[in-house]
Amino acid sequence: MKNESIAAIVVAGGAGARLGTTTPKGFVLLGGKPLFLHSLLVLLRHDAIKDAVLVIPDGFEAPARLILREAGCAPRVSIIIGGKERWQSVRNGVDATSAHWLLVHDAARPLVSSTVIDAVLEKRAAFDCVITATPEVDTIRMHAGDRAGEVIDRSKLVRTGTPQLFKRSTLLEAYTIPIDPSFPPTDEAALVQRMGVPVGIASGDPANFKITTPTDLAIAEAVLARREKM
Repeated sequence: MKNESIAAIVVAGGAGARLGTTTPKGFVLLGGKPLFLHSLLVLLRHDAIKDAVLVIPDGFEAPARLILREAGCAPRVSIIIGGKERWQSVRNGVDATSAHWLLVHDAARPLVSSTVIDAVLEKRAAFDCVITATPEVDTIRMHAGDRAGEVIDRSKLVRTGTPQLFKRSTLLEAYTIPIDPSFPPTDEAALVQRMGVPVGIASGDPANFKITTPTDLAIAEAVLARREKM
């Protein structure tokens, strides 16, 4: 497996409406840098990753190129336009690389670490698909409207995150199965799993949370500031 190439696909096509901004989420600033750049630089610094694909909304190619040039990583990053749904954006990214293995990561998770990347990559000898996950610590209930239902055993639940690892040939096969537009998949692991392909789990990091709201952004700012002081 040493000769099998690995590429990262950073998905930065989200609108960012819940952040209360008209700027696409991936371009919102965190610590003075766009969200997508934080995770992209961590991925590119990893010894196993040869290059990356950045998937962005249409019309933002010029600012993305400028950001990548100023960060010094432009030669290693291909810029691709995303689709209407997340899975379509990822598919566009998959088509833009011929690497044997793909690490798909959400730009909205800017605090990814090399430790998490290592944990995912270590599983590729056993699985064609690996997700990151963290234990569920809250009490989880079913509900019907405003009426609480039964408590679900949280020991059987995990919170799924990214990066997620895919053997490219397996993911391409998963895309050949029609997708119900009424129920688009929330991640590509669901596409692979419906083929009966086992999905491995690697240890994630609670700090690698997804930024969705202004509160999330403020927490990420605090985490980033603390890391820079360490």
